[in-house]
Amino acid sequence: MVRFQRKRVLTPREITNCKITAMDSAWSELKNPWERLRWARLYWQRQSGSATTARAAAESLGMNENTYSAYEREPGDGKKNIPLDHTRAAQFGRKFKVNWVWLLSGEETPFGRSAAQTRAIELLATAPEAIQEEAVEIMETIIRRRAG
Repeated sequence: MVRFQRKRVLTPREITNCKITAMDSAWSELKNPWERLRWARLYWQRQSGSATTARAAAESLGMNENTYSAYEREPGDGKKNIPLDHTRAAQFGRKFKVNWVWLLSGEETPFGRSAAQTRAIELLATAPEAIQEEAVEIMETIIRRRAG
């Protein structure tokens, strides 16, 4: 019998304290838009060398700090929470350089492609064209065999 273990939701402190790099997989554990937004802000701030505060993010977006913080706040903790909509997800995604679809829904990855897709593209880009063609044919064969 196969048992599936439920992934736990990271606490805001765990999200804040995690070391965020492009290869970090902490983003895959995030279940809620407010968690993903906080992760995206911290990722962007650490990549750009900015202060890792909601205040700094709000200022860079031209927003009131309390309004921005309400987007990052967990619902039901007694403080105001603003649910993320597609317009704000697109705005925050552009600013924090992450995929807005992931930010809003958790689909795909923060970087737009899966790690395997990115790895395959980067690897193919370094190979001569003849090897690229051969590699694509091999991938197509594998995918067809496993799908059928």
